Amino acid sequence: MPSLDQLARETGLSKGGVTHHLPTRAALVHALIMAVVDETDRALEAAARDGRVVATWLALSSDTVVGGTSITALARVALDAREQLGETADAIVAAAERWEALLASELGSPAKARIVRLVGDGLLLGRLIDDRTPTMPLDDLMAVVGGRL
Repeated sequence: MPSLDQLARETGLSKGGVTHHLPTRAALVHALIMAVVDETDRALEAAARDGRVVATWLALSSDTVVGGTSITALARVALDAREQLGETADAIVAAAERWEALLASELGSPAKARIVRLVGDGLLLGRLIDDRTPTMPLDDLMAVVGGRL
C-alpha cells in the first residue's frame, strides 16, 4: 500500500488533497483496485486486437506490479477489508467477467476460458502465499497451457 506521501507525490496533490479525495481507507483501497482493473482492462483489450489475450492474462497474473501498483500488497489489503468492499467487489466481479469473455473469444470456448482464468487466479494466489517463489517463464507456461487447450 503506497504511503500518503507517495500518493501525493504521484498524483501531484498535497496530502490534504489526497485525503480530501480519498478520506477513508476503503476509498483508498477502492481507488487502487479500480486503477488496477482499468489497467488490466486496457492491457487485455489491446491484447484482444493482437490475438494475445491468453498470454497477456497469464503474464499479468504472474506479475507482481500492474500499473505501478503492487498486486500482492493490494490483494492482501483487499482480503483484509473484503467485508467493506461493497461496490468495489461488484466492480471486480464485473471485470473478471469481461476478462473471461475476452479469453473465451480468443479460445473459442467458455470452458477453456474458465480454465485459463483459474490458472491465472492460481498464479496470483501463489504470489499472495509466497511472493519470493519465481513463477514459470511465460513461454514455458504458454507451451504447457496452450498445448492442453
